[in-house]
Amino acid sequence: MSHLSNRKRVKIELSSLFNMLRSTIPGLRRGRHHPPSNPGWIILLCILSLSIHGPALSQPKPSAAEDSRLFKEGETLFEKGEVEKALWRFKQVITDHPRSPLLNEARFKMVVCYTQLKRHKEALRVLNDLLSTSLAPPRMIQVFTLLGDNYLEFKDRSNALLWYGKGLLVSGQPHDELKRKVRAIIDTLDTEEELNQIELTYRGAYAGGYAKLRLAQLAKRLGYDSIARRMLNELEKEYPKMDYIVQAKEVSESISVPPKSKYSVGVILPLSGPYKPFGEKALEGIRLALKDKESREKLPLVSLVIRDSRGNPLEAEKAVEDLVKTEKVIAIIGPLLSMTVDRASRKAQQLKVPLISLAQKESASLKGEFVFQNSLTPMEQVQRLVAFSLKELELRTYAVFYSSSPYGLHFKNIFNQEIARMGGKVLGTVVYQEEQTDFRQEIKGFFRVEDIHKQEGTKKKEEEFKQGLSVDGLFIPDTHDRVGTILSQMAYFDIKGTTFLGTNAWNGPGLFSTGGKSAEGATFVDAFLKDDLRVKNFVDEFQKEYKRPPETLEAICYDGTKYLKEILQSKSPSSPSELKEELRKFHPFQGVSGLKGFKEDGKAIRTLSILRVKNGQIELFSK
Repeated sequence: MSHLSNRKRVKIELSSLFNMLRSTIPGLRRGRHHPPSNPGWIILLCILSLSIHGPALSQPKPSAAEDSRLFKEGETLFEKGEVEKALWRFKQVITDHPRSPLLNEARFKMVVCYTQLKRHKEALRVLNDLLSTSLAPPRMIQVFTLLGDNYLEFKDRSNALLWYGKGLLVSGQPHDELKRKVRAIIDTLDTEEELNQIELTYRGAYAGGYAKLRLAQLAKRLGYDSIARRMLNELEKEYPKMDYIVQAKEVSESISVPPKSKYSVGVILPLSGPYKPFGEKALEGIRLALKDKESREKLPLVSLVIRDSRGNPLEAEKAVEDLVKTEKVIAIIGPLLSMTVDRASRKAQQLKVPLISLAQKESASLKGEFVFQNSLTPMEQVQRLVAFSLKELELRTYAVFYSSSPYGLHFKNIFNQEIARMGGKVLGTVVYQEEQTDFRQEIKGFFRVEDIHKQEGTKKKEEEFKQGLSVDGLFIPDTHDRVGTILSQMAYFDIKGTTFLGTNAWNGPGLFSTGGKSAEGATFVDAFLKDDLRVKNFVDEFQKEYKRPPETLEAICYDGTKYLKEILQSKSPSSPSELKEELRKFHPFQGVSGLKGFKEDGKAIRTLSILRVKNGQIELFSK
């Protein structure tokens, strides 16, 4: 019989029972509204009725053992390797028995099944549901581990490390497997940038310390022993109880201790991050200047203590303080980047130690008595180039093509100012994007280039152009490779009557490899020419040591270090203050980049040369 017919039958029987009670019990007769005098009879009869008809009133309920049976079937199927079938049993527990005490266990088993079936999105969804419930510490470890495992399947190492790290924070539980997983992820990272990011993100945690150990190993492999040694010392202080400290000590013991030198000189360069290639080039020039050609048994005059600025102003400032207070250096070479030089210079001035900046930036912070500048500043380059183009080349009208980068904007501004001051005229400026490679629109727009429709039967090139505007000089402050691209496109549109002018950034192979014949006659300013007989020994020595030719940056760093070494050797200053005074005096010196010493204001004494492209070669145009 259906539930509906049962209810109808019960309703009829109860109605009959109630009528009988009304006829036999005085209190229930029609018209009497006061309570019955003997309510016990009513209660007794109701209980009797419920005992007879109760089963018909209740809904059918699943068996209390049904959820347990489904769960056990799922476990059995899983053990047999029938994971898909097991998954459906655990799902049934959740859908059919939402109040079952086995609910969370079934969810966890579902995660294990999803993980084995490579259905990682579904595994992560159920794991996130579990996170919102109350979990015992052992199960919490398992959930965090599975979260990390499933994120790792998506190549998401960052989230994998995050959840493994959370698992390591659960106290009173075994962590060996989680630590192994963390180390395995970090061991796959090969670049300083990736390791630095992990070290910074998880500083103070297990992953941060292990990333620092990997950074120290990398520094040692690259020959930065002082950086490796410092990192390992920090590691032992910051992570004394970590299981990789034994490994850190082994690496530390493998680093040979350099012989004690008379002087320690600090170096601050970007040896990681996007500016790492420039930092490494600068360091090669510095090291070559200190290379001892004499017997290795002789006590070295200078040893370098190297610090990585990471391109960060705060790191550069911290490095200055560490080099002065901890390493007791007599001088510092660097930093290299304009963004890091202000803080470093102010700190060096405060601590009274000579700092020889390699940055091009010109600012008030570089005017302290302990601050020196060994670089080709934008103002020096522009002044030399403008004076030469106006007086020697007799150019009068100019234009500027510049990138939207800070470098391009700064050079454009000072070029315009200097041309106006010297009596020339800038007819216009054109800006392009920093990573741009197609300049046709800018060239055609500025030079008012028009297409010429050629007559039929002519044997000239497919397209011809007519130039509507001309200038004597076009200044392009950009790198040699991009300038080469611009010049080749200028040639395509037959831009004539213009001398192309540039900065020392033009002095590179890209000017020819992409510019080709269009670079002929290009004129730019620099302090270093590889083909100059004066610098031949330096070029040969550098080529032999590093298997490549040096560029301007390496020559400048070589000169500054060589000059410092000669003063330390000849004057033997006993303090940073004594060295500062000697650096400001005149000493007969002729560097490969034209360095002759430093002025009273700390700026380098250097005559910039004018170079030009002739017959496909860069040659000296004017000293």
